Amino acid sequence: MKKLTVVPLLFLLLLACQNQANTEDAQQTIDSSTLNVTEKEAQQNEEISTSQEKEGIPPEYLDETSYTGDKLEIVKLMNARMRYLYEKDEAAYMSLIDPESPILGMGRYTVLKVTSMSEITIQEQRKLYQAVVMVNEINEKDEEYSNTMVFWKKKEDGDSAQWVIADID
Repeated sequence: MKKLTVVPLLFLLLLACQNQANTEDAQQTIDSSTLNVTEKEAQQNEEISTSQEKEGIPPEYLDETSYTGDKLEIVKLMNARMRYLYEKDEAAYMSLIDPESPILGMGRYTVLKVTSMSEITIQEQRKLYQAVVMVNEINEKDEEYSNTMVFWKKKEDGDSAQWVIADID
């Protein structure tokens, strides 16, 4: 009879041990998933923090001392664009854009630096002067991208004609 009582007790003990192991496995799974979520949150917070720090860094403007005349005016326009993107001043940014341009608003990025720039080529056309510049820029996320910038200076405005941004592709 003692043997019959010992067998169920051993069986209950075995079940209790198995439940304890399952509980510990479940707890470890919960802990590791919490850790994964915490690590992901920390990484996202670090990326946001780095991005915010970069946004606080003013752009590295183009050196205007190497240019004269129309080319200088175009470089000043490029620097003003970088400044208004940095300041998030959409009204001032849009004042640089020709009303006939396909550009409808300010981008939601900051240009921190122009890493390379092609020669500024100015062509005379029937109603305007057009300049084209290829640039590589770095934004606040340290992403580098290429743009072709097109500038216009309308002949009909005479001596008061100013260079404006016609398009950025």
